[in-house]
Amino acid sequence: MTYFVWETRRRAETDVMAPHFAPTMKDHKVSFIAGRRFVQPLPELEIRFRAERPYTLTDDLVIQKRRCLVHSDRLADTLRRAGVDGIDYHACRLVNEADGTVFQTHKAANLLDVIHCLDRERSELEIDDEEPNEIWYIHRLQLFEDRLGDSLMFRLGERLNTVIVHARVKEAVERAGLTGPVFLPAEGYREYPGFAFDNPRNVIGTHDLDPDGAIDRLDDGPGPDATE
Repeated sequence: MTYFVWETRRRAETDVMAPHFAPTMKDHKVSFIAGRRFVQPLPELEIRFRAERPYTLTDDLVIQKRRCLVHSDRLADTLRRAGVDGIDYHACRLVNEADGTVFQTHKAANLLDVIHCLDRERSELEIDDEEPNEIWYIHRLQLFEDRLGDSLMFRLGERLNTVIVHARVKEAVERAGLTGPVFLPAEGYREYPGFAFDNPRNVIGTHDLDPDGAIDRLDDGPGPDATE
C-alpha cells in the first residue's frame, strides 16, 4: 500500500474537537480546501473551542465535520522533514472559551497540491443524477497511482475534502508519535454516511483496515480499538 487517506480523528476523551474552523470564506473570501495560494496575506485567524481540564490539543487539530487542516509546529516540521513542501502555513490562535486560555502552538495549513486521479470506473461512487461531477459519497476508492509521480501529500481533485499522503508521510508522522491523524489505505477507502450526524470521534471515512475498527453504519459503535 503506497497511498493513504489522511483523516483527522478524535481518539481519546481528552482530545479537543473544535466546532468550527475560522470563518475564512465569510470574512476573507478564501478557501483552505481549494488548493490555491492566497494573493493577500491573512490576519491571525482564531479558532475557538470549549474544554474543561484535562484536555489535549492534538498535533493535527480535530475540527468537527471539517477537513481544513490545523497543524502544530511539531507536525509542520515533521512534514517538511519528510519532503512535503506544498503547504502554506498561516498564523492562528486557539482560544478555550471555558477559561480564556490562548494557545499559539498551531497554524492553519493551506495544502496547495491538487491531483485529479480518481479512477471512476473501478471506484464505487454515489453521484448526483443531475450533476455527474458532483460526488455525494465514495463507497470504494480507487486511484490512478501512475498519475501521482513522486507526490507526497495532496487533495483529491475530484473530491477536494479528501487528503491523500504517500506511505513515506504516514511513516514519518507515526514515527514522531504525533496525534490526530489516522491513515486509511486509499485503495478500498470509503466515506462514512453518518459523519454529518452526531459523531463524537469525527469519523469521516473508514476501511476494512481502519485502526479503530471499520465503521459503516450510523448505529455502529466505536471500533474495538477505540478509546471511548
